[in-house]
Amino acid sequence: MYQNCLAILSVALLLCACGESEAPASDSVSSNLESAATEMQKNVADVVSETTAVVEEVATEAVEVAEESAESVTEASSEMLDAAAEKMDAMKEEAADMAEVAKEAATEEMAAIKQTAAAVMQDVESKVEDTVQDVSAAVASSDKPYQLVDGKISENAMNGWRTYNGGGCGACHGKGGVGAVGPNLANSVKNVLTQEQFIDVVTNGRSGTMMRPHKTNKRVMDNLDDLYVYLLARGDDVLGPGNLIKQPLGK
Repeated sequence: MYQNCLAILSVALLLCACGESEAPASDSVSSNLESAATEMQKNVADVVSETTAVVEEVATEAVEVAEESAESVTEASSEMLDAAAEKMDAMKEEAADMAEVAKEAATEEMAAIKQTAAAVMQDVESKVEDTVQDVSAAVASSDKPYQLVDGKISENAMNGWRTYNGGGCGACHGKGGVGAVGPNLANSVKNVLTQEQFIDVVTNGRSGTMMRPHKTNKRVMDNLDDLYVYLLARGDDVLGPGNLIKQPLGK
């Protein structure tokens, strides 16, 4: 069609050129020119129409391609989101497994610590028991007038403790004979007085001091030997100054 337009245009130009060099053109020439012009307009209109159709077709194809691209991008994004979700689920599961393993390890470690602590405690208790038995055996085998049996003081020393507290001795000599306004009887019995001297002082008192006679104190006089034994055990540090009922050895 483009070639037809060019041919018609060439003929028209040729006729115009001939009209300028020769005599005035005849009516047939004018008619031919008009026909050529009309044909050319028609061809041009056809070209424009065809071009418009081509442009519209290309535009339609471009829109379709764009829509397909958009769908592809959407599908790719959805796939990426799904992949990310699967990855997150896998990480959560792995973290849960790790936490469970750590918990089991901690439980096993705690069990081992408890077992070790129990073994240590049992060993300590065994050593303490052995020590008490050794002390008891040593005291029992000595020439002391008191004994330790299963970690407890013998009854004569226990009765001496009752006599000391019931006879009012602590008023002057302090709790357990540690000394107050009067001297430390535990030390006196261990290092200063024999048993006979102790009985004499308690019975008759000591002139020039605050120590008065206790020969009229029936409770003290009936239990002088046991009182001496208690104070001797205090001086030997076998007994503490505490309550022998609440604390078997007073300490």
